[in-house]
Amino acid sequence: MISIGTQAQLLLPPAGGFSKDSVYIGELVRYTLVHRHPAAQEVILPDSSYNFAPFELVRQEYYPTNTRAGISTDSTVYTLRTFETAPVQSLELPAIVLQGKDTLQVVSPRRSVVLRQLVQDVSTPLKIHTQTTLAKVEERFDWPILLLWIVTIAAFITLVWLVFGQTIKIKYQLYRLRKDHLYFNSRYNSHVDRFVKTGVPTSMEKAVALWKNYLTKLERSAINSFTTKEIVEYYNDDEQVNVALRLCDKAIYGNVTAEPDQETNQALSMLRRFARSRYKTHREITGNARNKQ
Repeated sequence: MISIGTQAQLLLPPAGGFSKDSVYIGELVRYTLVHRHPAAQEVILPDSSYNFAPFELVRQEYYPTNTRAGISTDSTVYTLRTFETAPVQSLELPAIVLQGKDTLQVVSPRRSVVLRQLVQDVSTPLKIHTQTTLAKVEERFDWPILLLWIVTIAAFITLVWLVFGQTIKIKYQLYRLRKDHLYFNSRYNSHVDRFVKTGVPTSMEKAVALWKNYLTKLERSAINSFTTKEIVEYYNDDEQVNVALRLCDKAIYGNVTAEPDQETNQALSMLRRFARSRYKTHREITGNARNKQ
């Protein structure tokens, strides 16, 4: 296990850089941020809520954490663009390291790109003509036409909702179910992979907490506040949930193991399968409501 003092020594800044040296206004450019840190550290890289000024974030691509010999590598690629006119534009991004209730921020070295000018030189000086006399413009606005457009659009939207409203609502619910499940599955697999690679018990604890929070939203019930016994009773003494949660509780709170073994891996897999089965059940219920229309 790496001590806190050793972790402080290993708080190296992330490495970042642009994919090209110069850009045009509005042109897309990729910025890659890579951070290497001890596997036991929890690290957060900037997301869409971060201010990338003078650049704007178009999209970002995360890559799974890669851990070797106790060192984890987190990386993400940001696709940016700029509409600023400064000839040289720079960017530095932080990596946030979580240490208990404290957070530490390490910043990448500043990297710059040169703004390429489309118009290099104006050969003929521009002549500016000044007009100080105000021109009288007659005000014209057809209010009846505006009112007619508003009434027509409102009537059209109302008609569409009356005819297709329930279908639209159900499709949106199915979309939300799928999106939430994909998000859960990605985060859950990430915690499980980290636990399998590093054996850090907190990774298992985060996976179980994520599982409870997902089912809380899916079932619309405060499952994340239930005890293991209450969760098992909620699901009618489901054997799969009972065995999986008790194995996880034994590993997390009983401090029985510090390394992943077949039992704990099987428990985490059982929780994943149960979450998938509940997701499919809710999709079937929602889909059946659509078919009854």
